[in-house]
Amino acid sequence: MIHADLGPELEAIVLNLIESGKHSSRTQVLRDSVELQAWREARLKELDDSITRGKAQAAAGAGKTVDEVFGPLIAKYGAMANAKK
Repeated sequence: MIHADLGPELEAIVLNLIESGKHSSRTQVLRDSVELQAWREARLKELDDSITRGKAQAAAGAGKTVDEVFGPLIAKYGAMANAKK
């Protein structure tokens, strides 16, 4: 069994989670923390993979220019703003 000194600030947070009923024990707080960390790591890996794919596609000449993407949007929302005046 592992025993850790969390310090007063983290200990207060853990106790608050238990007393509020959000968690039933210190063990549950730790398990949820580990699950959240795993979820976060998975999302960050997905983001990194997406960025890598995007860079590869851009290097291969795929995709659209900034003007191709934002030009129509600027025109659309500019027209909407002007219509409200």
